[in-house]
Amino acid sequence: MINNKRGFESVLFFGRENCIYSNKIKEYLNQNSKTLIYLESKERNKKIDIGKIRNKKFDFIFCFRSYFILKKKLINQSKYGAINFHPGPPNFRGIGAVNFAIYKNSKFYGSTAHYIDHKIDNGKIIDVVKFKLSNKDNIEKILGKTHQIMFSQAIRVIKNCLKNKKYYYSNLKKIKFRWSKKLYTTKDLEKLYEINVVKNKSNLDKIIKATYTKNFKPFLKIKNRKYFLINYD
Repeated sequence: MINNKRGFESVLFFGRENCIYSNKIKEYLNQNSKTLIYLESKERNKKIDIGKIRNKKFDFIFCFRSYFILKKKLINQSKYGAINFHPGPPNFRGIGAVNFAIYKNSKFYGSTAHYIDHKIDNGKIIDVVKFKLSNKDNIEKILGKTHQIMFSQAIRVIKNCLKNKKYYYSNLKKIKFRWSKKLYTTKDLEKLYEINVVKNKSNLDKIIKATYTKNFKPFLKIKNRKYFLINYD
């Protein structure tokens, strides 16, 4: 535990429901903050319970695997900034980063820590961690490794903020990573999941590999009705 004199006065932390890493980060922040407010989400488009945080001020706001979208007014409630941990490298912004990385045969994947501003995956990047991808890697394996390194990254970033609350502001000019211009949207991901029978077999294999998981499946669309791929080998 870090001495309270060097700890945070108040922190707002957004995590993911049933996420072991979110719980571990919550524990760490609780040990190093006089006041911690923790809010978790389990699905997209869920609204933040503003009543718990209205008009409150925080040293930092941290987001880890959170579905919540922060508005400018809330971001401004953080004295030293709001930081998000994005499950993907800077060249894969937005939704479905892992799907598009696989589809485009990317050689690397990773996670990106960045300040949050009023746009999606757009704020100043403060830290990037990358790892190599193999042709044998599937979505679950890549995401499992991504969440592990995101957790380590989050603890490291938080520790640096504890040492010096302006640590990353002071080093922004030294960081050369930049976001790609392309922002992947829900519409892009939906299009990737839709199988076009006209496409050749090799491209179909790429689409299936980039989209098939236990909980999500690619599909054929006939007369506005979706037919999902159940088994894939």
